[in-house]
Amino acid sequence: MVFVIAQVSDVHIGGPAVGSGERFSEAVAEINAMSRQPDLVLATGDLTHNGTEEEWVEFQERIAPLAAPWEAITGNHDRKIDELRGHRTMDAGPLRLVLLDTSTDVFTDEDAQWLDAALGGSEGPTVVAVHQPPFETGIWWMDCVGLKGFELLEEVVRRHPQTIQILSGHVHRAIHTNWGGCSVFACPSTSVTVAGDLDQSHDPAETAEGPMIGLHAYTANGVVTHVVPVGSAAARTSINDVAPDFIRWVRGQNDDRPTLFA
Repeated sequence: MVFVIAQVSDVHIGGPAVGSGERFSEAVAEINAMSRQPDLVLATGDLTHNGTEEEWVEFQERIAPLAAPWEAITGNHDRKIDELRGHRTMDAGPLRLVLLDTSTDVFTDEDAQWLDAALGGSEGPTVVAVHQPPFETGIWWMDCVGLKGFELLEEVVRRHPQTIQILSGHVHRAIHTNWGGCSVFACPSTSVTVAGDLDQSHDPAETAEGPMIGLHAYTANGVVTHVVPVGSAAARTSINDVAPDFIRWVRGQNDDRPTLFA
């Protein structure tokens, strides 16, 4: 069985980047167009820019056309949204999902006690969602506004080896690392992209990269993660016109091989 989570993050409805709402709607349309629909769509925070009721309502209106079920956690920009406040857990297919509220930008001893108990309540494969990536990314100015106390979060996760992945956002670009005995993925933004720049003498900067989402396929062997572009960058062109013989050959190969994704 393959269980698929599409991840969106850092939508920033109402923010200074013109068209953030429209780009999020494009992401929803991109997910809806997938012939293999995700089993869940997970939004990892900063759904709004100011946490106002108007922005929260707009987010819900824009995500309403989504065909797949969805869940969301708060980001630091969403701390005023009561409906998303607090930690919680849920079952999702073969996975246990632990959804953390780190909108205060601090992971505390009390949070650690809650997470330790939540992770101790299940031995099945577990995914933890947290807005801020719990590691130093090397993008200096984003690290300055990262999660305080992430070392405590790592201590808890290491005690629970059934945790196979941490899903985060906040940094507005795709970043992956090994951490706490598991995989951590920071999802790109549907709003704007932060420059992947490790030079601490440079000013904070954004790039012209388009909106993107994460796509995670959980299999019996682990998790396979893709980064999927949104909008015009996602337009597909078949190579059949230039390589029809190759397509016939590779389809024959595919018919004869075992696969988790059939």
